[in-house]
Amino acid sequence: MLKEAQKPVWNIHEFDKPILTATYFGFMPVAAPKICEADLEATAHCLKHPHFDAAEKAALIRYYAGENLASLPHPLSLIYKKRGQREPEYSLHFIGAPGGIAEAALIRAALSILTEEGHKNLRVDINSIGDKDSVLLYERELAAYVRKFGGSLNPALKESLKEDVWNLFRREEEEAIQFRSGAPTSLAFLSTQSRLHFKEVLEYLESMRVDFRLAPELVGEKHHSSHAIFAVRSIGHEEEYTLAVGYRYSRLTRRLGLRKEIPMAGVTIFSAVKNAAKKVYKQLPKPKFYLVQLGREAKMRTLSLIESLRANRIPVHHFLGKDKLAVQLANAEALNVSHLIIIGHKEALDGTATIRNIETRAQDTILLELLPEYLKKISL
Repeated sequence: MLKEAQKPVWNIHEFDKPILTATYFGFMPVAAPKICEADLEATAHCLKHPHFDAAEKAALIRYYAGENLASLPHPLSLIYKKRGQREPEYSLHFIGAPGGIAEAALIRAALSILTEEGHKNLRVDINSIGDKDSVLLYERELAAYVRKFGGSLNPALKESLKEDVWNLFRREEEEAIQFRSGAPTSLAFLSTQSRLHFKEVLEYLESMRVDFRLAPELVGEKHHSSHAIFAVRSIGHEEEYTLAVGYRYSRLTRRLGLRKEIPMAGVTIFSAVKNAAKKVYKQLPKPKFYLVQLGREAKMRTLSLIESLRANRIPVHHFLGKDKLAVQLANAEALNVSHLIIIGHKEALDGTATIRNIETRAQDTILLELLPEYLKKISL
């Protein structure tokens, strides 16, 4: 979470439960960007799909540039509410983080929002199409597969694949489903950097004990999505329900006129919010502690700890995606908190956290499962 004085004026004075939940993970509420003609023109090359809305992403990038959000500390996390076809939808965005923490934070926040709204048996389906070069290589391999094995397909399906080989993943007739089950997977053609990125995302999911499945059918929209693509689904029913979809859309930033590519990832919860409108909050929770994480193992623990504290209604300041101790301590000092929650390499391995009183320098080491109750007893 950012210091209040550093935030732009968002003109939002009421918050519902999904937005409140997202703020525990550092997502700042903003007004939904309005799609204009320029956004539609800039993304005219992208195929229209309800789960991959390039025009909305373009509107956000334009808003990001126009409001000079690049001047704020990054990574920057945003959430906004928008009108859906039947019920409100929520878009969360993690900006400025090239590593897997972006996808991990989006997934953790989405799962928490959906769980708070009463959804159970949630599973994350996930795949990666990698960077632009990986996508181009995979597209060539798909085309070769269709030429070699698609001779007996029905004429309509064959013509569709001739128009765009990615239609193999958009068509839902039984013949298409059977044919793509034998197709090469995008994971086999990832560049080295893309493989490392996806590996990191999966490590975060494992550390959070998230139920996930590798889903080679998730390939996004080839003109603007990249790297990890994921869907949160409700399982255990006769049908599986897709409740949220997320992916990286960094490639659009250059097309929208930014001088360099900015890492951007987002997730849209487009159905699922059952009770969101029932209660309105006039203010957001004000954190009294600052969570400091040091090292890779600590980073892997952070999101699960934030979720544990959220479940106990204990908000904390944090700066996900920032590793430098000096930056985190400077933020804690500026926010005038009384205690630090420190997780370093040793604490992460031991399953503990060190709680330090900033004024007296007194500190205790507490098991993570006991931390919520310990923090509740601190008199502030």
